[in-house]
Amino acid sequence: MCSRIRAAACFSLFYAFLLSVSCAASPTNSKLLWLVPPGAQIVAGFENYHDPGHHGQLLLTTRNNRLDLADWQAIFGVDHKRISEEVIEVAASSVGGQLPEHLLLVAGSFDAAAILRSAQLNGSKRIDYEGQSVILVDPFTREKGVMTDTRWLIILDNRVVMFGTPSIVKEALHRYLSHSDIDMILRERLSQLPREVSSWNVLSSLPKAPTEFRATHRTSPWTKFFEGANVMMVGVHFGSKIHVHFSLRADENRGGGFFLEKFRSFAEVFAPERTGASRPPRVNKFEVASDGAQGSIELSKKQFDNWSDWTNNFGRRPAIPARPLSAGQ
Repeated sequence: MCSRIRAAACFSLFYAFLLSVSCAASPTNSKLLWLVPPGAQIVAGFENYHDPGHHGQLLLTTRNNRLDLADWQAIFGVDHKRISEEVIEVAASSVGGQLPEHLLLVAGSFDAAAILRSAQLNGSKRIDYEGQSVILVDPFTREKGVMTDTRWLIILDNRVVMFGTPSIVKEALHRYLSHSDIDMILRERLSQLPREVSSWNVLSSLPKAPTEFRATHRTSPWTKFFEGANVMMVGVHFGSKIHVHFSLRADENRGGGFFLEKFRSFAEVFAPERTGASRPPRVNKFEVASDGAQGSIELSKKQFDNWSDWTNNFGRRPAIPARPLSAGQ
């Protein structure tokens, strides 16, 4: 059970097919980042180039985010020519505690008419909002009792998908229509990660719980690392070796001992019993400032896969499956 961020917002893990590091771009060059409403507590993104030789993308998201992605996979299965280049997932709360708002953004090339027509044939209702066609998507049969929201689906110019709870979809749409700039706070945070990461996460504190984070359960190694943080960035860089980078920010009054403990707890996340390594992984370039710390861990592909198998309770799933799912599956 999560504390502060309750069951509906527990962190989950899933995997995506990715391009090799030579083609990875900086997160700040994202095609979708400007659509993310300011103030979100979790923003996670990855590039998707359908390269089965490079997988293992790690994202920390909520259960609702994961269901949004799975349901979008089912909905767009009728579009046989679709191309998905980038995905961003967002979870937000205006009051603290839970994270009721969730949003999936996808950039690529889509046949909006075919997708929306198929959704209507499967029973979804259509409305108009700000001159855009909106499909109302009820929870799928397979997830009733877990997903409770009726979500909005909008496809803009056959190239941008917005899918999530109505309130946050409206915010993203208004940013699209007004040609908004990237939220400067989000840009600044992502700029602290290496340019070559192809997966990234930004986790920021809840308004009513400014220094509390909990992972899936109190004994999770992530729990120790998140606790007491105001902001955390995680990025994954794939190559002959896999590098997991982190940057942590907290109040200056925490002191050096607080960040030294974060150094230890980050290493524990990748302990030998989880990676199959003969010794604890080396934390590289660990740096401490008055208000934060940053560093990285290097793993072999086998070690990363072992760790992934241990960590991921939901199994390894590609973000964009090779074979489309049917609606309601």
